[in-house]
Amino acid sequence: MNIIDQGIKQGLIKFDESRNFITYIHQNKKRNFNNPEEKVQAEKFITLVLIYGYSEKRIKQFASVQMGSEIKEADLIVYNDDKHEETYILVECKKEDLTDQQFNIAVDQAYSYAVAEGAKYVWTTSRIKNQ
Repeated sequence: MNIIDQGIKQGLIKFDESRNFITYIHQNKKRNFNNPEEKVQAEKFITLVLIYGYSEKRIKQFASVQMGSEIKEADLIVYNDDKHEETYILVECKKEDLTDQQFNIAVDQAYSYAVAEGAKYVWTTSRIKNQ
């Protein structure tokens, strides 16, 4: 059984009938699963919960991050607390087929988000590459 199927079985995610849209149950967020980056985000969310043991209540997806006068969106943030006040891990997910240069830019992006959020750890992933 793959990680997506495990997430469905554990009640973390669900799909519409055509499997075009995924819903993250704990946040009631519906997203386009045909987006290649969404597949990576879904896998990493489920991995954080089922493999690494983080509570889905301590994970915020698609979180707003204040960057100067702009607001950006971090893919996943794992918090140390249930109130989401202590940022622990910031996760930036990218689609699989990106160049090394694009991946390095994503790493820099993740670090800038992590600094803004005060995260202790940063994880950038494209499923194939991890840093």
